[in-house]
Amino acid sequence: MIHHPDFGMFDVFAATLPSLKFEPIGHVNYAETVLPIRDGLPKYRDFPVEFGGTGELVDE
Repeated sequence: MIHHPDFGMFDVFAATLPSLKFEPIGHVNYAETVLPIRDGLPKYRDFPVEFGGTGELVDE
């Protein structure tokens, strides 16, 4: 897990929860991607506004 005290959140790696029905809703920090993914999900340049980012989207 990774603790993000500024957001009051923890990241939990989905692979550690085998029974989790995981449905991704977007990609963060996509401006720094090295592996483009064409899946139709929103791609944020940094983070959504709700998480302190600009909310700016990057084209797929």
